[in-house]
Amino acid sequence: MADEKQALVEKIIKDVHIVLSNTAELYAFDIVPVETNFRNKSPVMCIENCLGLESWCVKQVYLHSYTVLMDKMCFKTQRKSRQVLDSETLLRLLNVTLLINPDLSVLWNKRREMVQELLLDKSSELKFTRLVLSRKPKCNDAFAHRRWILGTYLNSHQINTMESLINTELSVCDLTADKCPNNYHSWSHRLWFINKLRNSIKQDDMHTLYIKEYNFSERWMSKHVSDFSCFHYRQFCIKNTYNLSNLSWKTFENSLDINFRKVLLCLLVNNFPKDMIIQASEQDLVSYSEENLIQFLLSYNNSCSCNVDSVSLCRKFEILCYELTLNSELLRFYKHHESMWYHRRFILHEIIEMMYDHFGLFRHNGVLVRKSCKYCKTTDLRQKQAKIIRSHGDCLYKSVLFQVIIKHEKSFIQERNDDNHAVRHEKYLKLIQGLNNLM
Repeated sequence: MADEKQALVEKIIKDVHIVLSNTAELYAFDIVPVETNFRNKSPVMCIENCLGLESWCVKQVYLHSYTVLMDKMCFKTQRKSRQVLDSETLLRLLNVTLLINPDLSVLWNKRREMVQELLLDKSSELKFTRLVLSRKPKCNDAFAHRRWILGTYLNSHQINTMESLINTELSVCDLTADKCPNNYHSWSHRLWFINKLRNSIKQDDMHTLYIKEYNFSERWMSKHVSDFSCFHYRQFCIKNTYNLSNLSWKTFENSLDINFRKVLLCLLVNNFPKDMIIQASEQDLVSYSEENLIQFLLSYNNSCSCNVDSVSLCRKFEILCYELTLNSELLRFYKHHESMWYHRRFILHEIIEMMYDHFGLFRHNGVLVRKSCKYCKTTDLRQKQAKIIRSHGDCLYKSVLFQVIIKHEKSFIQERNDDNHAVRHEKYLKLIQGLNNLM
């Protein structure tokens, strides 16, 4: 009886291997809930490029394959008469064991050894990890194995069609993020992959990819407002847009069908403090150059001899103000979602840090400190430091942009006073950002 069960298990393992070998377009695997073998047929199913294994045989198949692998491959090295598995048998057992339970790092390490020994093809390994992730979208070992394979590809420049590889990898990330909400492993893998491509494709192509990913993250964020892993990736995409070329910037605005300058000016006009005398209308501000607009917003010339990149700084403020406006709209529509409030903290932190940097300041232990320029190495005398900090701090707090941001946040917190997260957000601005006397 035991021999019959073993023969049946080995036949099932062989059938799974045959399907994996003969069906190149497999894209999904799952366990099919069937309690008994009432059909008296093989429990291995392949329908429309999807592999299935009936649940009644899973326990027996897994125990057999796992036991054989552990006894003959991994830990029983002290036995003098240890039997060595041939590569085909080893591959069959690895396939079925990892499909059922992919959280076994030692088996993925064995697959890496087989790849290095040219017993496994790299492209087939990418397909196999996709199959594993279709059932276990949070399997970190599968993502790690996939990163190792992709790393060897990208480092050796062995790719014929980079576009195909990029589309395939991003589709795997889409699949895993869609199957499992708050999938940290999927979004971290996507972030790693985009970073890895920087040394493999041209800068213009990289900028195009940044724009595509920014647009994708906005669509995803608007539909998954509680997925902070997505918001973290969104923050990565925002930072990638800071250094777009002039041509890429125009493409960026056209892809969103949004004029970032008008969004910034709309935020300014709606939040000008009543006690501030503004000598420029909205129509005048539209015609301002980036240099004139930065001068209007910050009203300060840095004391060092370095030139401020007004175009880059202005675009950063435009993107962040657009993000702030979009975040406000989402919070009005989707109430009581903590992830969006954390994202709002990131936006405001970026805006405030950019203003600090422009004024040559940084916050240390809750106190504003004057910093020396890392480019021209200008420093101030120690005895003048306190006076300089007070002067620069006053210029910062009196600047148009700073007062507009403070007023906007005050009014928004009052508007959302029924949300406990708004109270926490106010405490964050007062205690962490040091705005206690301004809020």
